Amino acid sequence: MSPYMTTFLITFIVSTISVPFVIKFARNIGAVDIPDNRKVHKKAVPRIGGISIYIAFLTGFIYISTLIDLNISIIVAATIIMITGFIDDKLQIKPWQKLVGQTLAAVIVLADGLSIKYLTVPFLDESIPVNIWVALIVSFIWIIGVTNAVNLIDGLDGLASGVSIIAASAIFVMALIMNEINVAFLSIALIGSTLGFLIFNFHPAKIFMGDTGSLLLGFLLSVLSIIGFKQVTFITFIIPMVILAVPLTDTTIAIIRRKLQNKKIMDADKNHLHHRLLDAGFTHRKAVLFIYFISLFFGVSAILLYKANLFASIIIFILILLIIELLIEGFELISKNYKPLLSLYKKLNSKKIGIENDKNA
Repeated sequence: MSPYMTTFLITFIVSTISVPFVIKFARNIGAVDIPDNRKVHKKAVPRIGGISIYIAFLTGFIYISTLIDLNISIIVAATIIMITGFIDDKLQIKPWQKLVGQTLAAVIVLADGLSIKYLTVPFLDESIPVNIWVALIVSFIWIIGVTNAVNLIDGLDGLASGVSIIAASAIFVMALIMNEINVAFLSIALIGSTLGFLIFNFHPAKIFMGDTGSLLLGFLLSVLSIIGFKQVTFITFIIPMVILAVPLTDTTIAIIRRKLQNKKIMDADKNHLHHRLLDAGFTHRKAVLFIYFISLFFGVSAILLYKANLFASIIIFILILLIIELLIEGFELISKNYKPLLSLYKKLNSKKIGIENDKNA
């Protein structure tokens, strides 16, 4: 059996077996998510499911370390992230306190040399080595940004876990293409760990991953993308950003929306993509599956972007930006009035209809 398949089966089985125990543990310590006006679920649900993902990933990490050399800093930092999320799920700590744990985890992996090594100009086949401090700052921002982006999209049953599986799958394929063996192994371990949990997390969820899981997934995806793409040419930033386009776009738009509404960046609202899909009439499952489809589109686009020539890369990149813009406008993610492309289309279409009517008159 392929060691990749073995890694997947180990993590998947451990995750699946551990979830029922975590559900019981969560209820015993009172770590449950109580419905409120921002929540879409109707009853209390255990919310520390990320522990199952962590246990399975740790098991996979130990197995992989018997095959190849791994940076121990990754699992040490992941442990800190998991503990930070667990404390928040149990005690509801403040955002700055969570940021302290995220910062400590990021510093640990960066101190171990896992940082972006090159800055590049999109669509130019050249890379520029960067100053160590610039590399550390950019890498730190990337880790914190992706970690919190995945955390913010965790609003529907199975959403964050499914999107993370798709993103990790894209990273796995890219790692195989570029012969990044360690990234490929860790990615498949993350896929198995999360998929085992998703069985219990898909709607109607028996357990939520909570910050214990969403922060962990975001952190691991950010680190894997850094060590997987730190020495590539023009795709250094483009590829991981495309792979993680759904959480990154949703987070960026949320920041812009709250700034325009004179709200604090950390103030929660019900205008994320998944909320807007529900408002548009999507069922819970259809909303999640729709976002899965978008994530899959971005994951495939990232792979095609890497394999394509310059002209095709530009076309793919423009298409990606167009899809993102249409999602923003179509589901009114910024505001009801922000619809430049759709307004232009309607104006041109009305003129076309007017011309056709004149010809037929």
